[in-house]
Amino acid sequence: MITDLTTGPDPVLRFPRPGVNAPTTARHVDEVVACDVRWRLPPDTSRVRSGLAVLSTGPDGAGPEDVAVALRRLARAGVVAVAAAPDTAREAARAGLQMLVPAGPWDAAETVRRILRRQLAVERDNANASARVLTLAACSLERAEGPARLLREVAAVTGGSVMLVEPGGAEWERLAAVQPRALEQVRSGRTRTAVAPFDGQELVLHAVGPEGTDRVLAALRADGWPLHLRQLLAHTAGQVALLDSALRQRRDREVLRTALRAVRVSVLQYLMLGNWEGAVRVAEPLAGLGAAESGVAQVLTAARGVVAVVACAPGEDRAHTAAACEAAVGDRGLVVLCPAEPRHVIVVLAQQAGGTAPLAVLRPVVRQVPGRVAGVSGPRPWSRTASAYGAAVRALTAAEHDPERIVRDVGGSSLVTFLPAQARAWSRQVCAGLRNLTEEQRAQAEPTARRALSYGALRAGRLLGIDRTTANKRLRLVLETMGLDHRQVAHRAVADLAFQLADLPEPVDSGRAAPPGLRSLVRDKAVVDWAARELGVLEDPSDRRLLATWLERNCGAAATADALGMHRNTLGARLPALGARLRLPLRDQGAAPYQLLWLLVAAGHLPVTAVPDPVAAG
Repeated sequence: MITDLTTGPDPVLRFPRPGVNAPTTARHVDEVVACDVRWRLPPDTSRVRSGLAVLSTGPDGAGPEDVAVALRRLARAGVVAVAAAPDTAREAARAGLQMLVPAGPWDAAETVRRILRRQLAVERDNANASARVLTLAACSLERAEGPARLLREVAAVTGGSVMLVEPGGAEWERLAAVQPRALEQVRSGRTRTAVAPFDGQELVLHAVGPEGTDRVLAALRADGWPLHLRQLLAHTAGQVALLDSALRQRRDREVLRTALRAVRVSVLQYLMLGNWEGAVRVAEPLAGLGAAESGVAQVLTAARGVVAVVACAPGEDRAHTAAACEAAVGDRGLVVLCPAEPRHVIVVLAQQAGGTAPLAVLRPVVRQVPGRVAGVSGPRPWSRTASAYGAAVRALTAAEHDPERIVRDVGGSSLVTFLPAQARAWSRQVCAGLRNLTEEQRAQAEPTARRALSYGALRAGRLLGIDRTTANKRLRLVLETMGLDHRQVAHRAVADLAFQLADLPEPVDSGRAAPPGLRSLVRDKAVVDWAARELGVLEDPSDRRLLATWLERNCGAAATADALGMHRNTLGARLPALGARLRLPLRDQGAAPYQLLWLLVAAGHLPVTAVPDPVAAG
């Protein structure tokens, strides 16, 4: 631009006199040429584009014979401004040329050299500005930012107002009130760019993205937009389109990830309800979404599976833990963000002969970040996924105090394992009352009640996708039908035991003899020996007394603390520590207190009358 040559601390050219032949709008200069003494272009140049001609004179200052004719000839050849002696200003104005004079006592060659050097410096500054815009766009792309920061930088560089406008916005309406046609042409894709006057400024509109995109880059500048700044706007529009595209793709990916997470949770919920067929139906649409997703359906083709629960390290983002699990599992399992516990990731793996052991798959995940822990269940049929989840949670509790930070539940530590075969008849009698429910009631209430007994109503509701109130109502309905009180820990323990026994196959020699009483079952020698072994880790009698008091007070922290004469916080610290030694998560609602209850009753630390027996009660 001519203003680049006439302004600044060291101008190369100046106007003859202030206000005389000064430009009303800044002109852009593409080419600079030196003319001979007759003011003709060089022999190898017939035309120039937006040219600035430096006019030479003879030794005595003589120029062409007819100055006016020479200047008009230059104007026809593309010259827009001339640098010459001040006395040619009037003729230059008549020819439509801007008149300038050298700012120093230089001949034509020196003037051209200084002009070119100044233009080179300006072009270098313009290139640096474009490079800053491109660099900023790349940074915004890496940071997943929108175009706002980029537009602020371009506005600062150009000295104009640069914005994105779209139909319905306030700025769009303001521009459309003055230049509706230009705005619509760019928006509809009929033209990529348009230039129009707007409120004493020059408005440049540039399409953003593919044809027909509603968003338009609008730029306003009082001094107009020279070519190099328009090029910068074109670069900016392209970078904004890239940023918009990247943000849309990122949003689309996040929407897809959210949908896939929901599908995975649905698959898990069906498995937790024992509905393998439903889980398969939900997983079928995932087959075409890549190896990791199609593997979910393949996992369910196995007869048995393993459930693992991985807990994040303190302060760790659970998404990082889930990503590590997905990388380790690949297409061999299902990775779900636990809907019940915000720090847990659930991993479901197929149990296949010759396959990699679950501990070997997940051990690298645990070792990646200090503080991660994992519990792994033993293999179970898909119909017993809920049981596998409970085993994984118990193993997780043990893993928190294990040097390897990953533990597999070995089984064999449950009361069900040691009860005599006659216990099946007892459970059959306890569950007989459920036949009084309608088919719809039983289909809804029994699976929910089972999960609520295992994990507590809140966690069960989240795992199954229902609210806590609904889970509690269904639990109450089922236990009342069984003759039990859902508010009492001992009553819930009896119902949970009955359901566990009901899931086991009937013994071959089972008859229709009268079922034994629960109290005689829990005092069976095998059960008593089991309880003694399990409680052997508690050498201090006060520990057993604390646990017995806690169960006698229906697991109420305040009542237990008062009975023992200790602070509630002390009790809150001791319970999880004792539970860890017994491999029972006593700080969680669910089945852990039931297991503790059976241990203490069988070992004689609680009376057998502490547990109700619906069968004995008739």
